[in-house]
Amino acid sequence: MNLFSQINFSWLELYAAACVAGWSVMLYHVWAMTRENVPLSHIALLPLGQASPRVTVIVPACNESGKIEAALRSLCAQTYTNLRIIAINDRSTDATPEILNRLALEFPNRLRVIHISSLPEEWLGKNHANQTGYESIETPIDNGGYILFTDADVMFGKNVIAQTVAYAVQHKVGHIVAYPNLLSENIFEESFLAIFSLLFTWKFNPRAARDPNNTSAYIGVGAFNFIAQELYERIGTHQSLKNEVADDVMLGYRVKQQREATHVLNSESAVSVRWREGLWDSVRGIIRSAFPGVNFSWLWVGIGVIGTFGGLLAPYGLWLYGWIGGSLFVAVCGAASVLLVLCCYSVLGKKFPRVLATTLLHPVMSVLFLYAMVRSAVQITVQGGVVWRGTFYSIEVLRRKPA
Repeated sequence: MNLFSQINFSWLELYAAACVAGWSVMLYHVWAMTRENVPLSHIALLPLGQASPRVTVIVPACNESGKIEAALRSLCAQTYTNLRIIAINDRSTDATPEILNRLALEFPNRLRVIHISSLPEEWLGKNHANQTGYESIETPIDNGGYILFTDADVMFGKNVIAQTVAYAVQHKVGHIVAYPNLLSENIFEESFLAIFSLLFTWKFNPRAARDPNNTSAYIGVGAFNFIAQELYERIGTHQSLKNEVADDVMLGYRVKQQREATHVLNSESAVSVRWREGLWDSVRGIIRSAFPGVNFSWLWVGIGVIGTFGGLLAPYGLWLYGWIGGSLFVAVCGAASVLLVLCCYSVLGKKFPRVLATTLLHPVMSVLFLYAMVRSAVQITVQGGVVWRGTFYSIEVLRRKPA
């Protein structure tokens, strides 16, 4: 019996050491990722007199009356002059249409509004709205022109478009994403979003995405997908994304299949968005998107369960077990791993004392994220699809790839 206990204890020590190694790798990955993201504030504007390519911003909106006006005003206030904004009212039942019409009268030279009353079969609403916006461009954008796909609740600093165009021209890059500043109202919502950001950085590698020959590394961000029109047409426009729940990410995927580079910018606070309204609404957002995000694969759900317990929660469990069980080595490894978790959040931009609070809440938010992922899989499997913005989309339709 004592020998059996000793063998188990030896394996536990090995696992504790592996946990430190794993979180050390995570810290390096997060650090390397953040170094690859060029801050918007570091980008010099194009010299006066240099030709400015046309930029069309496409903003789909469905029941966004609470945020759409401020978001569009921030776009209309851009310092970049060769800019047109197309806002699409996607079957809204609130005051969104009236707000858009009023703003179009106020900014006739910048803002155009389109109203959609019906949704074609096998299209997701946002994807169809984006396609409609693209097809409604009145004059063709020349080969130097760009399209920015964004959301109806995103706020922009006044130089964002000018700085992004300057970067695209200077680096001759056809696809740029900018990580927005995720706003929150309390430490609980902020900590949940921190878990989301941590997992996002693990999955998407900006350095690899910059390599046009690495077709397996891709990134797309719904708040800021900036793409050359020629490249957008080459990937098949949103016709090729009509039933993709994660159309923003899959746009980045299709860019890389064309062997084009994706560059990532750090918007700092120049691009900001409140993703959901509070902690529980954030959980509901993961419930809606997690299972489609892993292509309805229960295998990946299982991997997520193992990863949560074996990776996200392990540092805290090891520290607690080692402290209670009297194993100094296990306790020290657990404490070291928790410290590495804190360092990861610090590199992602959390400041003291919020980084300390986020680290303490990390296990609770990990369990919440796991709950949302598992419930997403169960709920979508049972109901046979996803309800999004009041419209039901079957798994069969969402899995069907456009010809």
